[in-house]
Amino acid sequence: MPDLFKGGSLEMSTVPLPQEAASVAWGDCIVNKVAVIFVVIIFLISLADLFTVFPHLLKCISRWKANLELEHSVSLARTRNNVALVTALVLCLVADRWGLVSSSVRQGLRPEWQLAFTALLVGGYVLLRRLLYMISKFRSRNNEYASCLRNSMYNYQILLSLSMLVSSLALSAFRVPSAAIRVVLLVLAALFAALYLIRSSQIFAFRCNSFATFLYLCALEILPLGILVFVCLI
Repeated sequence: MPDLFKGGSLEMSTVPLPQEAASVAWGDCIVNKVAVIFVVIIFLISLADLFTVFPHLLKCISRWKANLELEHSVSLARTRNNVALVTALVLCLVADRWGLVSSSVRQGLRPEWQLAFTALLVGGYVLLRRLLYMISKFRSRNNEYASCLRNSMYNYQILLSLSMLVSSLALSAFRVPSAAIRVVLLVLAALFAALYLIRSSQIFAFRCNSFATFLYLCALEILPLGILVFVCLI
């Protein structure tokens, strides 16, 4: 009888779990569940505002002056700001769910704190960018051109958030591997970031010469965006 227990085999996997298995933990976290429910509710509430501003946002893709036109309307700009806040929460959820923030700091946190860390990064980027604008000559709140420079980012952030949301849901429905979905979302982020920088340079060039445009773009847009990318990767 003792001879029966001398041999055996280990049935546990000796390789790391695939991404699909790891993603289950995100949905099992109670903090993430509550956050998803909350964001879905406020997103549905803001749908009317989204439908109002969305045609104007689409124009900002092909025409830089559409950003000025949107900012010229006080009611549209206010509606855009409200929608931007909601879609920023959507962006945080999507980025955290698909692991777009690969920071070692985030990986070392407990699951219930990882979403907060992702939101903190996004909020920190917005705050840093706003502080840089406040110490520049474009800090005026009454100047329509200065407001357009500060707030045009929200136009492209809304479009990026919606594109990421739709893409991730559609790809998940077709059971595309999580790694592939992550790549698609990163490509979308890169494309919209490039589009935003191009449109920002065109807005700067409307009032500034080429050299000043380059300096302002580097200091007010590329610097905070570069810091965000760097923090996401370390």
